[in-house]
Amino acid sequence: MKIIDTLTGSYKKKPKQERASKTEQDLLHTAADIIEIGELEDFSAKALSKKSGYSVGVIYKYFNQYEDVFLKIFLKKIDTHFKEVEQIYIDHEPHETVTELFKKVVDHAFLFSGKYVGIKNKLIPLFRFFVRRHKTPEDLYKVSDRLVPFILMLQEKDKTNTFKKMSEMECILKNRAFDHYVRTPFTDPQNKFAADEHKASCLEFGILIFSNQSN
Repeated sequence: MKIIDTLTGSYKKKPKQERASKTEQDLLHTAADIIEIGELEDFSAKALSKKSGYSVGVIYKYFNQYEDVFLKIFLKKIDTHFKEVEQIYIDHEPHETVTELFKKVVDHAFLFSGKYVGIKNKLIPLFRFFVRRHKTPEDLYKVSDRLVPFILMLQEKDKTNTFKKMSEMECILKNRAFDHYVRTPFTDPQNKFAADEHKASCLEFGILIFSNQSN
């Protein structure tokens, strides 16, 4: 079973009936709407109940915790994000450099993160929910580990001599470091940063750790 399926599946209680529950789907659709347009205080059982029309008791009937409704939607979005990054790696041509690759990767990361930041920073409560639910961010890093085979494939096919040759373990550690570097400002409420500066810094960091320029 894929790690993302394991994570999202753990949030939902087993329904008494095998068929999909309209109530459950209504709650998930409402949570998705709240994530898209809601403020921090909207990530609550009370807000979910008010906006969905279902009582708090009904929410807990279908999910272990109210925050699990939001987490299931959020992790599906993360899953989609990494699938799209996988495609960026797959589409990368052997004659294209590391710099060209990471311009696309960073652009995509900021496109995703940019939907959830600003005055209403929506990533903060979602990541707090995740850490509280899983006790450690290690599981989230495992989601990004799915990119490692694609990175290793690119370094073997590279014809520009700009990719750093590395072992699988080194690639895992560097990929996690890059993932953490990109997302930290979006999830730390104390971190005030300029998006354009951070984007440029992420590109520089990606090139540094994945290319021969670091030698």
